[in-house]
Amino acid sequence: MFKIALSVAGSDSAAGAGIQADLKSFSALGVYGCTAITGITAQNTSEVSEIFDMSPDIIRKQIEAITSDMHLDAVKIGMVHSKAAVQTVYKALRGCKAPIVLDPILASATGSKLIDDNAFEHFKSHLIPISTVITPNLMEAERLTDLQIKTVQDSINAARIIRKLGPKNVVIKGGHANSKHATDILCINNGNIVRISNRRIKVPRIHGSGCNFSAALTAFLARGFGLIEAFRSANLYVHESILNGFRPGRGLLVINPVYRIYEYASRYEVLNKLQQALIEIESINNFSELIPETQSNIVYAMPNAKHVHDVAGVKGRVIRIGKIVRAASTLEFGASTHVASAVIEYMKYNPCMRSSMNIKLDRKILRICDSLFHIASYCRRLEPENVKRKEGKSIGWGISSALKNNPRAEIIYHRGDIGKEPMILVFSEDPITVIDKVKKILRRY
Repeated sequence: MFKIALSVAGSDSAAGAGIQADLKSFSALGVYGCTAITGITAQNTSEVSEIFDMSPDIIRKQIEAITSDMHLDAVKIGMVHSKAAVQTVYKALRGCKAPIVLDPILASATGSKLIDDNAFEHFKSHLIPISTVITPNLMEAERLTDLQIKTVQDSINAARIIRKLGPKNVVIKGGHANSKHATDILCINNGNIVRISNRRIKVPRIHGSGCNFSAALTAFLARGFGLIEAFRSANLYVHESILNGFRPGRGLLVINPVYRIYEYASRYEVLNKLQQALIEIESINNFSELIPETQSNIVYAMPNAKHVHDVAGVKGRVIRIGKIVRAASTLEFGASTHVASAVIEYMKYNPCMRSSMNIKLDRKILRICDSLFHIASYCRRLEPENVKRKEGKSIGWGISSALKNNPRAEIIYHRGDIGKEPMILVFSEDPITVIDKVKKILRRY
């Protein structure tokens, strides 16, 4: 049964913050998101060029439409730009029984003011007192308290002052501090302080971290988490979303709150298709004739794979047992080093070529490959000494060398070196089509 959260906030046309970010975080965390839009901004990753306030009547009617039909498990309030919007939201939500998370959006990450000066005092006197938790960043906390915040103790002092304005609990986010660590503090209604400190991520200024934190906190509260547990979970969620951030435009980095959805879906696809390929391999007569002395592996990479741990393969390799072929163990990410490294290097040239399998090299197999596919090779004896000395660099050098000679190569081979068995690597978009290519080779062998 889905929990339901309502976001009362502005629309961000760049989708890094505001309503769009809230819906992403709600969905990523398993909460059904509803919206009441308070204003429309024309903005990108560099600036907010225009703000259009929704009328008080339509703001009220949006909230009433949701509350008259659905049971809300939590509410988030974001940008309320005008005095009229503040008053309308207050009147619509003052009797709300669900937890209310108030994110005091006073300015955008690009520096644009997102609340009118004549609305600020009404914001303090109306919306702050009805909130279960308010989540200012350091600059917002400074404006709410008229304090200068330089240390964690300053944040704690500010949180205690903000609590006197009426919210049950206060979170002050420490992401804008000039220190090696970013420390978020939670001041609970009994006066106790909870701190979470993370080593600062070395990224330039970022858009959307505050909105996504408050949205995540709202989602965890909607799901029934206690406040401290929700605080810790939201902090971790945003920290990981920042690590997976990207730059969609020419301005600020944007955090990626839905990276987990894509990652989990991709991991399932990778493992599922590899399993299908293994079933096919084990059912093919005489497949053992293509297995080299050092055995084989078949791998499949995540989209945008950068490391062998982003590539799944067979733990212990695909092995020959007499005339049959079997997977030695389970499918795991990071199970392969050599074939996985080859795929990662190939993806630098063509990101679609995410799968590969190694087979033995002999003259007949090589002739067959040459007649069926685009092929390329490299000579391990020509490998520079500085590459040989670096663990794990040889495969990348070889694949890169071969692709420079033939960027369309589906088959890349080398004739071995001292202590190195000659080998053929078959590449394709996925493991099923890799096996299709290997079957074509086997039919002519």
